Amino acid sequence: MLECYSRKALVVDLSSKRVKTEEISEGICRNLIGGKGFGAHFLMESEANLSPYDPEAPIVLAAGPAVGLDFPAASRIGCFFKSPLTGFFGESYCGGYLGPELKKAGLDAMVVVGKAEKPSYVLVEDGEAEVRSAEHLWGLDCFKAEEVIKEECGKGAQVACIGPAGENLVRFACISHDTGRQLGRCGGGAVMGAKRLKAIAVKGSGEVEANDPDRLRKLRDEIVERVKKTHGALMKYGTPAISVLTNASGALPTKYWTDGSIDWFEDISPDRVAEKYFKKRSCYLCPIGCRHYSRVGGVEVEGPEYETWFALGSLCLAKDVETIVKANEVCDRLGLDTITAGNVVAFTMYLLEKGLISREEVGVEISFDKPEGMLELLPRIAYRKGFGMVLAEGVKRASEIIGRGAEALAVHVKGLEPPGYEPRVLKGMALGYAVSSRGACHLRHMSYRPNLTGQHPFNPDVKVDRSSYMQAEMVAEQESFYALVDSMILCKFYSLPTIGPILWRELADLYTAATGVEATPKELAKAGERITTLARLYSVREGLRKKDDHFTPRVYSEPVGKGPAQGESLDREKFTKMLEDYYRIRGWPDGVPSREKLAELGLEGYL
Repeated sequence: MLECYSRKALVVDLSSKRVKTEEISEGICRNLIGGKGFGAHFLMESEANLSPYDPEAPIVLAAGPAVGLDFPAASRIGCFFKSPLTGFFGESYCGGYLGPELKKAGLDAMVVVGKAEKPSYVLVEDGEAEVRSAEHLWGLDCFKAEEVIKEECGKGAQVACIGPAGENLVRFACISHDTGRQLGRCGGGAVMGAKRLKAIAVKGSGEVEANDPDRLRKLRDEIVERVKKTHGALMKYGTPAISVLTNASGALPTKYWTDGSIDWFEDISPDRVAEKYFKKRSCYLCPIGCRHYSRVGGVEVEGPEYETWFALGSLCLAKDVETIVKANEVCDRLGLDTITAGNVVAFTMYLLEKGLISREEVGVEISFDKPEGMLELLPRIAYRKGFGMVLAEGVKRASEIIGRGAEALAVHVKGLEPPGYEPRVLKGMALGYAVSSRGACHLRHMSYRPNLTGQHPFNPDVKVDRSSYMQAEMVAEQESFYALVDSMILCKFYSLPTIGPILWRELADLYTAATGVEATPKELAKAGERITTLARLYSVREGLRKKDDHFTPRVYSEPVGKGPAQGESLDREKFTKMLEDYYRIRGWPDGVPSREKLAELGLEGYL
């Protein structure tokens, strides 16, 4: 018995316009669950060492067994590809309605290969697909393109599309959905652009049924009641609520990773951001409604989310909500990942301040004293104009192109720029950034919450010291847990460390109610370990080694500046010991999964 799966993957070849349906075996469903697990599987089936822009390099959309159920966290979809930023495992997720629609169309996954002769988009309807011309859409921003495609495809179509940044192969171009949701990180938009794929539209008329609707309903009611008691700040403010903790602890990256807090916090605080809200929306069946929309003058945009608030705000010393909201809107329309966009803009300001580049080179009046210059610089990045051509490569490659010592000042892991949590202050986050399957990422392990609150994610009797280098076991367990969450696929706001409400017990209950397969938390933890290891194995195949699990020199050599955590640093020797502890726990000697570990997890067939 294996409910909640169609066990079908639609494969679309843009070069030949051929479409076929492949069966996903029951073994893959049981062992890899869905979502991230399926993504890792399909990437491992592709030829090794392809360029992310090679026509045969796949881009995968995948849902999981929970997606589309009558359950509030079941709105997500994952996108998987070889990242143009890192050259390793690329993954990105978003809420909205695309994931449930894919399931209602009778599919668990969709794989796109090839390169269209002319700009195209794919319409998927109830398991069938048609490649359509997108020549009239090429050049349109994300919002307008989605609007036109929905008009063409009719009622109920859910769309994932790229903007000018993706068309121009900006390495951190995102994929937009539902006018404000993004498959944001790692450059999936550029992979679509290289294929001349403007969009994917999905329509489905089916239903997703749980194996045990009564058990699911009981769990759903329990989850909704608990969320109402624990998620009030998220409901009121959205994700900027966490900024109160990061700023107060000195863990808010400021002035391109120089300081740890801002003394003008009240100017862009959650309350000040909320003054710009004029409406809110929810993803599929969600009672939280964290999707707040801001209006500044004639500009309206979903957000800003916390990560956008930090990247375009504190990191760039933007001291007013108006500038952040306007920059947010520019990024969303043009299809730029706001985390990387904010990092490259702040990096530019930092290099200008250090005298390593000139105002004439940049071509825009911009500095930490004039951050509003980003409103002119961001479009130049999206269209690869002037110095935007350099910044479109992301911080790592941009620093190499610039030279003059810029490489040592850039902050990234594997080429992916970090989100809004200071690794020199939060040591668990530092480890999570280093070993995350996609580069510097907070969502693969969520260690920022236990590090900021001092509470263990799964054991309330255990306290967490944010400055401790003994966090490898906790980070590994969180990684396995969130690999499951990303494979089911569930919204992480329902599985927050320490407060849940979905933690190991609830996750096992949901999996069993959905699929009919009885599973214990221990068994699911093993599946999470398996999925994490398979994603690592893909990156190892593509050239990843333990040396890549490190920060750039500046993070080790320069302590945090102004703020409550002033003077805190990341000791390279102690951090390396924590990395070795992590590898030992994982069974990855020298950072590479051992044959014994692969056999234990049933992954030896991927060698």
